[in-house]
Amino acid sequence: MKPDKRKKDRNNKSQSPSSEIKNSFNKYLIWVPFVFAFILYGNTLKHDFTLDDLPQIVNHKYVQQGWAGISKLATQDYWAASGISLGYYRPLSHISFAVENALHGNNPTIMHLVNILLYGLTGMVVFLLLSNLFRKMPLFVLLATLIFMAHPVHTEVVANIKSRDEILSFLNGTLALLLVFDYSKSKNWISLALAVIFFFLSLLSKETAMTTLAIIPFMLFFFTPKKGGYIARITLLFVTVSVGFLLLKHAMLGTLSGNPPVDINNYPYRDISLRIPTTLYIFGFYLWRLIFPFRLLYDYSYNQIPQVSWANPLVWVSLFIVAILIALAIKNLKRKNIISFSIIYFGISMTPGIAFVLLRGGIMAERFLYAPVLGISIIVTYLIFKLLPREKTTGRLVYDFKPRLSKLFIASFAIILTFYSIRTIARNPVWKNNMTLFSNDIKYGRNSAQLCKHYGSELVNQSVAATDKALKDSLMTEGVNELLRSVEINPRFGEAYFKLGYAYYQMRDFDTSIEYYKKANANSMTLANMALAYYMKGDYSEAMKLLKQSLQMDPENVTARTNMPLVTNAFNNKLKNMQTHKSKDANHFFDLGNMYVEQQNYSEALLSFKKSVELKPSYVGALINVGNCYYMLQDYDNAIATFEEVLDLSPNNKMAFRNLSHLYGLMGNYDLQQYYDEKAKAN
Repeated sequence: MKPDKRKKDRNNKSQSPSSEIKNSFNKYLIWVPFVFAFILYGNTLKHDFTLDDLPQIVNHKYVQQGWAGISKLATQDYWAASGISLGYYRPLSHISFAVENALHGNNPTIMHLVNILLYGLTGMVVFLLLSNLFRKMPLFVLLATLIFMAHPVHTEVVANIKSRDEILSFLNGTLALLLVFDYSKSKNWISLALAVIFFFLSLLSKETAMTTLAIIPFMLFFFTPKKGGYIARITLLFVTVSVGFLLLKHAMLGTLSGNPPVDINNYPYRDISLRIPTTLYIFGFYLWRLIFPFRLLYDYSYNQIPQVSWANPLVWVSLFIVAILIALAIKNLKRKNIISFSIIYFGISMTPGIAFVLLRGGIMAERFLYAPVLGISIIVTYLIFKLLPREKTTGRLVYDFKPRLSKLFIASFAIILTFYSIRTIARNPVWKNNMTLFSNDIKYGRNSAQLCKHYGSELVNQSVAATDKALKDSLMTEGVNELLRSVEINPRFGEAYFKLGYAYYQMRDFDTSIEYYKKANANSMTLANMALAYYMKGDYSEAMKLLKQSLQMDPENVTARTNMPLVTNAFNNKLKNMQTHKSKDANHFFDLGNMYVEQQNYSEALLSFKKSVELKPSYVGALINVGNCYYMLQDYDNAIATFEEVLDLSPNNKMAFRNLSHLYGLMGNYDLQQYYDEKAKAN
């Protein structure tokens, strides 16, 4: 005979999270997850800053201002300090970093400790939530919580300080779920108010907390006797909070979506027709990482997981698994089965990771599995608990560990927890610093242009810092090879070309350095570094020009500001020497002309370029500069005549066609403007 559910619900209504803790057994069990967090991640306390810790903490302008920077952090895009607008509004973790900076400076040990404390607190909150959802099942709750905490994919979140946004988002979101559930039983308005506050804090931690909004109605449906109207009203309250957050975000950032870069490294899946099969394929990867967490990677960017079509059989395997999961969830929905709820929880919390691929063509990332692991942990725990015998009359579990299946029950949990824990503890040292992370993950991430670039860059940095020549040369050679592999995978990878330019500059191969800098992203830092390469070559005119351009882009560029006086002094000295030096070399006067151009002294520059052409009549470059000087002096007739001379020497000269098109446009001769424009395009 089944127990009276109405009586059971009435009894449950009078209980709350606080009364649950008062249970003498749970009062002690709740501390197990907290202690377990230190067992799992205690070996990260001596770690340095790694990966995105640098731009988000160490080099973040406002984080480093401590208390004074908090007001700015509350109004900035998450990546604003790096000059990027991704439309991410996540001030809470940045504020926590700023507070820590004010209290102890950049102390990675304390920051890692805070992450572990927050993770331990997360374990306690998960335990509390599950204790309320699965009442009178303390062992079930504890084991599900420990499996969640032990899963190795969490290392990217807990061992990486920057990922505190993920921890805070999940922690606050889970607290909101706990308090909503408490309110459904106790009708305590304080619980509901606190739920709203924690939900809002979860959104301020990371926008993916919006998934909590979708979990609330399912939680109330599965674990309370509440009907549709009540569930809808509670859900609507949190929809209102979400709308308020979006309005705040727009008020602070001026946008909801930002202007994400379209680089192929982080957004590689551009073919819309292949998005769905590729998303299914990556979903399969996520499942594989959940079940078999081997060869974990911090980076899955281009071209680690290539775009695939429907012809790939693994796409159909993933689709089949998705269909089974949906069928199981629907089949058990009316019965309010644990499996159904867990699948729904898993699916909802996976939404951000899947949407990032499907809607934006973004990459896989293990941090997207942080919340979904809880759904899988409940499923695994539930299935293993099926091995235990039950009373025939009541159906209650019997904790009799003598039968063979009960021994299998113990062995299953022992194997899973031991395996996951060992994998987590072993993975943590990889996150000690950039070198340990990059050198380990490159073994399995050879197809990622970004990973090759990261590893190559770190090798080059270590080469520069090394004092032993043999070690210095070895590190530099290996670093350059990794960077070359990076641009082989992605020939348009500007950051890799920039680092190659830096590497060859350190090797004093300035021509090759300049060649790679020209292929890099044309930003202030690239121009400043390229200027130094020209300076080392003795081309002070080009060096000065590039430094000026660099400072126009970023007046605060330290490299450009520091080296401008040095280059200016060298330029002036060279100019004096060239002015007094008697020469019959066309190149001498060509260089002198360029130096006058840098001073915007176009009259003297014109004379120098004319002298260069006089000494070498076939010197097309000098003749083009003669025309350019006429143009700058607004002598358009002579400029046109000069560029026509250029075409006599070089009939397909694209620059001459462009300049003539521009000049005829200025003079109102649009037919000739169009004629030379078409010539320029044809060449």
